[in-house]
Amino acid sequence: MQQIEEEAPQSILDQDLYKLCMQQAILEHYPEVVVEYGFVNRDLSMRFNTQAFDWIQKSIAALANISASSKDLDYLRTACPYLSSSYLEFLAQFRYDPANEISCRLDEDTGALDLRVYGKWSQVILYEVTVLALISESYYRFVDTDWDFSGQIDEIKAKGAALVIAGCRFAEFGTRRRRSYKAQDIVMAGLVQATSEAPGYFNGTSNVYLARKYGVAPVGTVGHEWTMGIAALEGTYENGNSLALRKWHSTFKGHLGIALTDTFGTKAFFANFDSELASEYNGVRHDSGDPFKFIETVCDHYRSLGIGLATKTIVFSDGLSPGRAILIKKHCDKYGIKCSFGIGTNFTNDFCRASNPKLKSEAVNIVIKLFKCNGRLCIKLSDVTTKHTGDIAEVNRARSELTQLGLLAE
Repeated sequence: MQQIEEEAPQSILDQDLYKLCMQQAILEHYPEVVVEYGFVNRDLSMRFNTQAFDWIQKSIAALANISASSKDLDYLRTACPYLSSSYLEFLAQFRYDPANEISCRLDEDTGALDLRVYGKWSQVILYEVTVLALISESYYRFVDTDWDFSGQIDEIKAKGAALVIAGCRFAEFGTRRRRSYKAQDIVMAGLVQATSEAPGYFNGTSNVYLARKYGVAPVGTVGHEWTMGIAALEGTYENGNSLALRKWHSTFKGHLGIALTDTFGTKAFFANFDSELASEYNGVRHDSGDPFKFIETVCDHYRSLGIGLATKTIVFSDGLSPGRAILIKKHCDKYGIKCSFGIGTNFTNDFCRASNPKLKSEAVNIVIKLFKCNGRLCIKLSDVTTKHTGDIAEVNRARSELTQLGLLAE
């Protein structure tokens, strides 16, 4: 068993793979675009204190000391051959500049954290996952401290074993909302142990550093911000999905071929997901809404295009637990379509209170979302209305536009 590390490594690879992939695509298609991101806490009952805030500020400032080592670059060349040599040359020179790219403020009366990221899209895109992980860790260091690591390795091994027994192929997706780096390291150690006798079920991890440490694949494709940004820059919600999918395919030539479906609702997505795109992409990802209805919608769409279901995959990544993943797999099996699962918070932030193990120590529900591209408002229309993101007036404008076109579900 690999030794568990107490503190997060000062490595640029302590990052989710999909951010590196998007950085490459942005450098190719939108190298000069300037953006703004904002932090959103979906649970306002979770308040931060001054100790947490001070630690966040100190940790963000320390990002200025991180750069890609020759070892990091060599690993990426081997493990991620779809990352171009020109991109890796860029990454070799890349530096965070948090003093000029991040503003952070705490309202001491409400405990609300206000954090913004500004700069060229290609430069500041790597902050999201890293900063969310820091914010989450700060909360459990200084606010909710009634928890410990007791039993964590056994629990994660049990989760991994249950998924294997059910025949689920899965990956660890928990960087952004991990309780701490140590928590994620424990998860990876446990999953590797639990699946050692059943190769092919544990697909790897989104965290590139931990993928290298544990000798598993780094996995990931694209995030909502790619489609959000393109729709804003090109001035179209109607065709935002197809533009984003085609630009992505032109960069990666069929690699990373899982299409994210819910940036502007799945109805708008499937209107854009024509025969050419559906053939080029290996499958689709579900990240909001009813997964069982989604399976039926996906299968109906592929059938309407004359595409065999057995040739395609659905990746599920919306708030999964092993038990829910197992139920979803059974439904996919009925339709004859392949599936896999990205499990995040349930792996890396599933704890009970130390003072009363019968009570949960609740996980944070936090995001950092793209707000503007070149001054244009960026929004997301989730299949769950409470997860809509962005300026309210622009959200309503997008909903009105798509509704008039018959592209937004009731």
